[in-house]
Amino acid sequence: MYYSNDIKSLNVLSLYEGELLGSVDKLYFDKKMKKLLYLELISENDTRLLLPTKNIYHIGKNAITVKNNQAVSLKVEELEFSICPVGSKAYTIKGEYLGIITEMSMNEKFLTEKFSLDNNTTLDVKNLASCGKNTVIFYDKTEHVDISRFVPNKSPKFFKTKRTLQAEIMPIETDDPKVETQAVPVNNEQKAPSQNADFLLGRVCTKDIFNFNNEILIKAHTIINKKNLKEINRFGKLRELMLFSK
Repeated sequence: MYYSNDIKSLNVLSLYEGELLGSVDKLYFDKKMKKLLYLELISENDTRLLLPTKNIYHIGKNAITVKNNQAVSLKVEELEFSICPVGSKAYTIKGEYLGIITEMSMNEKFLTEKFSLDNNTTLDVKNLASCGKNTVIFYDKTEHVDISRFVPNKSPKFFKTKRTLQAEIMPIETDDPKVETQAVPVNNEQKAPSQNADFLLGRVCTKDIFNFNNEILIKAHTIINKKNLKEINRFGKLRELMLFSK
C-alpha cells in the first residue's frame, strides 16, 4: 500500500548512473482520480522533471528508485491531469460538508483506494463523483447520479432572429489633429474593431459599460486596449465607448 504523503518529498535515485534526479513535488492522477500517473520532480538546479509511475522500479522508505535517468523527462508544459487533492475540502453532491482530505492510499499498481479526512473517516474511491482544483465531490449515500450528464456546452447558444439590424453611421469627433473626422458604422453584428476606432486606444473609459445580459464589458477608469476594444465592438457598444471616454 502506498500513501500520497509518504511519496511526496521522497528523493528519486537512478540506479545505473548512481545519481539523485530530484525530489517529488506533485502527484498527478487521471481525470477521475482513479490512478496515479505521474510524479513531478524538482532537481537540485530547480528543473522540473516528470516520472511516469510505470517507470518506477521501487518505492522505498526513504527514496524512489528508477533503472536509469531515461525514466524521467523534462517537463515542458502543464499537464491536463488532476493534482493530488490532499488539503482540498470534500462535499457530497447535495452540498453536505464532509471534511478536509488529509491522505490518499493506493495499491501497488497505483490505483486509488481510499481518501482519509481530518475527522478520522475514510471514503472509498467508488464514491468519488468529481475532483477539481480545490474541492472534491462524493456521491451521497442515498442518491447516485451520473455526473457526466452535467457536462457544459462546448459553445454558447445564440438566439436567431429574422430581423436584420441596420448599421448606424456616426461621425467621430476628436481633438486629435492626426485623426480625420470619419463615419464609423456601428452594428451589433460587427466581429472585429474598425481601424477607425484605433484612436480610442490608450484613452480612459469614464463609465461602466455593460452587454445585453447586464454583464460588465469594461469598468470605469479602465485604459482602453485592443482586447477590450474588440469586446466592446463585438457587442455593439462602440458608440457608447466613444461618448464615454477621454
